[in-house]
Amino acid sequence: MFRARIIDRYIMRELLAPFFLSIAVLTLALFLQRMFRLMELVLSKGSTLAATGKLLLFIMPGFLSITIPMSLLVAALTAFSRLSSDSEVTAMKASRISLYAMVRPVMQFSIILFIVTSVIAHFLAPHATYAFKAHLFNMVKSRAMIGLDQGVFSSTFNGMVIYVDKMNSLDDISGIFISDERSGSEPYTILAKQGRLITNPDNFKVTLVMEQGTINTQPHGDGVYSLMSFDAGKLFLDIDEASFRRNDAAGRNIDELDTLSLYQSWRSARAGNLPTKDLEIEFQKRMSVSYACLVFGLIGAPLGIRKSRSGKSAGITISIGVILVYYLVLGTASRFAESGALSPAAATWIPNGMITAAAIALVYIKGNEIYFGIGFRVNAFLRSLLSLFKKEHKTP
Repeated sequence: MFRARIIDRYIMRELLAPFFLSIAVLTLALFLQRMFRLMELVLSKGSTLAATGKLLLFIMPGFLSITIPMSLLVAALTAFSRLSSDSEVTAMKASRISLYAMVRPVMQFSIILFIVTSVIAHFLAPHATYAFKAHLFNMVKSRAMIGLDQGVFSSTFNGMVIYVDKMNSLDDISGIFISDERSGSEPYTILAKQGRLITNPDNFKVTLVMEQGTINTQPHGDGVYSLMSFDAGKLFLDIDEASFRRNDAAGRNIDELDTLSLYQSWRSARAGNLPTKDLEIEFQKRMSVSYACLVFGLIGAPLGIRKSRSGKSAGITISIGVILVYYLVLGTASRFAESGALSPAAATWIPNGMITAAAIALVYIKGNEIYFGIGFRVNAFLRSLLSLFKKEHKTP
C-alpha cells in the first residue's frame, strides 16, 4: 500500500507539469484569435484596458472547457512517453506493478478534471457568455464599440459602410450615409438628415433610427434605379460577430443558459410541441465536453507506453493526432444531428462509445504485456476456459 502511494504521487507529479504547460499554451492560442479584435478596442475605439480585460475574463471559461481535456491527453502521453524512454516503465514491470496500477493516478486526475470541466461547461461558461454580451453592450452604450466616429467611413459592420457628418451623442447624429451590400444582388444606399441610436438592454440590440432620408438602389444594366424617401426609418446593427440561436422562451441565447435552465426549456418546448433539436444538441455537446476528460485520461497512458525511446516529442505528436480524430468524428456526427439524419444523443454517444471501447481495448492489450499484472492473470484465466471448452467439445 505504501509503495502504491509513492508510485501514485510520482506519476501525478509527472502529469502536473505538462498539464499546466499545455493549458497555458492552448489557452493562449485560443486567446490570440480574439486578442487582435479586443486590442482594437483599446487602440482605436477608446476602450479602457480594464474593460477589455473583463472581456478576456468572460471568454476564459469557454476556452478552459476545451483546453482542459486536451491538456490532460497531452500530459498523460508526455508523462508516460518520458517514463518509457527512461526505462522507468520497465522497472515498474520488474517490480510487479501492473499497467492498471500506473493508470490509476491518471484516472483519479481525470475524474477531478471531469468534475471541474462539468462545472465550467454546464454553469460557468453559459453565465460567462451572457456576462460577455452584457459587458460588450455596456461598452456600446459608452460608444467604445459602436464603431461610428464623425467624419470617418466605418466598415465595422460586415457588408456595410457607415459615415456620419456629426455625432455629438448617441441621440444627436446628423449627416448619415450608409452603403449596404449585405444582400449582394440588391445593394442600396441610405442618406438621412439626422438620426439617433437606441440600445435595448433586454435583447442586446442596437437600432439606428433615421429621419428625413432616402433609399437609393444601384442602377441595373438598363441604367434604371429606384429612389424612395422616408420620414422615419430603422436599421438594426449587429454588435456581435457570432450568430447566436435565440431561445425566446427563456429570454437568453441557448449557449447562455445553464444546463438546468436548458433542461427546463427543453421540457417546456417538448410539452408545447415546439422544436427541441437545438436544445438537445447544446445539451449533448456539453456532456461530451466533460466526458472527453475521461476518454483522454483512459487512452493517454497506454498510448504513451512504447518500446522506442522517442521521448516527449512523440507524445505531443500523438496527442495532436488523437485530438484531431476525436473532434473530427464528433464534428461529423454533430452535422448529422443538425441535418436530422441522427438524433442528438446518438450523434454524440455512438462516436464517444466507439472511442471509449478503443481506449479500453488499448488498455487491455498493453496490460497483457505486463506479465505480473492483472491483465496477464485475466488472459491466462480466459485461455484456460477456452482450452477446457475445446476439450469438452472435441470430437472423438
